[in-house]
Amino acid sequence: MQHYSHRSLKQRCTLQFLSAVLAICAAGTSVAQVVTLSPVITGITGTAERMISYRHQEHSWQTSDGGIHLLVNRGTVPTGDSLVLYSSYDAGATWTPVITLPDSDAVSTGDGTLVTVNGTANLLVVYGTSQATQNIMYKTLTYNSAARTWTVASTQTVFTSPAVAASNPALGIDSAGIYWAVYTAQDRATLLNQEQLSYRAMPSKTWTSTPVVFGGTDNSLQHSARPIAYRNGIAMIYEDGQTLYWAYRLTGWAVTAPWVSFAIGTGLPAPSQNPYGSHFSAVADGAGNIHLAYVANQQLVYRRYLSSTDTWGATRPMTPSTIQAAYVQAVLAGSNVMLMVNYMQSIEVLQSTDAGNTFAFTQALVHARPPTGSTLSYNNPRIEAPSHATSPVPTWQQYVDGTTQGLMFFQVPTLP
Repeated sequence: MQHYSHRSLKQRCTLQFLSAVLAICAAGTSVAQVVTLSPVITGITGTAERMISYRHQEHSWQTSDGGIHLLVNRGTVPTGDSLVLYSSYDAGATWTPVITLPDSDAVSTGDGTLVTVNGTANLLVVYGTSQATQNIMYKTLTYNSAARTWTVASTQTVFTSPAVAASNPALGIDSAGIYWAVYTAQDRATLLNQEQLSYRAMPSKTWTSTPVVFGGTDNSLQHSARPIAYRNGIAMIYEDGQTLYWAYRLTGWAVTAPWVSFAIGTGLPAPSQNPYGSHFSAVADGAGNIHLAYVANQQLVYRRYLSSTDTWGATRPMTPSTIQAAYVQAVLAGSNVMLMVNYMQSIEVLQSTDAGNTFAFTQALVHARPPTGSTLSYNNPRIEAPSHATSPVPTWQQYVDGTTQGLMFFQVPTLP
């Protein structure tokens, strides 16, 4: 695996690093002893821009045996299984494809939740199938830590309709054990889009669509949603146009009942910068608080929901607009809340050790400047990290070399 040299990093980082410190200080965020981290090139490549998309979805996980697992879109492949789960057991030095998801193509995206059942890790995955079918599928992948293998234990169709093309799914489970899958549904005749909902109540293995729709119905693709555990039910954070919303339902409500909904964020990027309304990231901690990061006015913005008061706190811009933020990631690593955001073509890390009351700028994830005449480009620095992680937090940044998409890998330690 290739490591960038210290000398090239120093040449690349000096001005950027100082600019980042000044920019984040100007936004009122404190600065800890900031560490500059350099990447390893993973060797995972493909042709899909959606290699680790979208931001509101979950694509990576850690297992208790030290395994790191990443769901990647390889792009167009003749076998028709573009979505692949990769695993590493040597801190990201080498990566092995371990399982593929059938009927997926270069535009397919997925979302997964890692749960433990009777001591066995299970990865619950929903994904959008190929452009030829455009259904939403669900799979339970069961992990054998001794053999370091994943097997498909269950497959179900979440949503299929000859009149509707479905894509961009996300999955959540409420306190009653009901599975909720949300996805973008496009009417094939009118080409109008809306955010729809299906559910599965255990022990049934059948998914049922509901009449619940989040946001409006229009010809825009700016519709993405993230289900997340909420008090005594399930909540939904969703983007409709350039506004971010919060919705919830309580356990015991009819599954077809409307959800309570209101806006929690405005000024999100326009369709040209955020075409699918997906540039937000949320994670819930053990106390039921929700930590939300999103981009507005090219800034990293943070908001926190407090379970104890059932309220959202103030909107807190964490950086100035000069950093040209586009991609964000929220991580809960032990008791630390970690926020990641691109600073132009690289990644900056902010951490909180007091449950989100205060944050400090702690790490700069940087890479070497492309050589003169190179086809390397870091212009779309998509970020991926597990929403629930242990230190060091596995973190990926996407880049492109000519027509080939690739991934850099960082290990980001938490503050003590």
